Amino acid sequence: SRPFRTTDHEPELIYVYPLSLSLPAGWNWAYAGAGLVHQSNGQSLPLSRSWNRWYLMTGLEKGNDFAVTSRIWKRVKEGALNDDNPDISNYLGRAELTATWNPNRIHTLSATVRSSLGATPRGAVRLEWLRTLGDGIGGGRSNLRLHTQLFSGYGDSLIDYNHKRT
Repeated sequence: SRPFRTTDHEPELIYVYPLSLSLPAGWNWAYAGAGLVHQSNGQSLPLSRSWNRWYLMTGLEKGNDFAVTSRIWKRVKEGALNDDNPDISNYLGRAELTATWNPNRIHTLSATVRSSLGATPRGAVRLEWLRTLGDGIGGGRSNLRLHTQLFSGYGDSLIDYNHKRT
């Protein structure tokens, strides 16, 4: 195979607290949590991109049909000499909101919006469609899926985090 241009990775330490609190209109507050995430592309300078951030997250559900999740984060400060990308929060954002709809057992549609929440509005939108392929053991839902994605904005990959892509 040919060399990879980038190999982004994102290990996380996550704490999730299950809630199961009833909300109006049949919604359920399913969980809240916090995490620490490191995101890096594994490259050496001048192509190195990495950052660490703390985040808070929560999720709401309405049966098996709808889910809304959100995360808001704060970058962990680095010293000026060690920071490969001091402006990364202005492009990869500070918060995201994802809405998911399962119209039936075969299809899943999802939209994610990410925002810099800054004076210069930057962020991204990702639309996804997943389709289950075949049946699982005993006629249940298969875990094999077709995944189609459309992305527009900043941060599709770390190497080009400050370039808008569609």
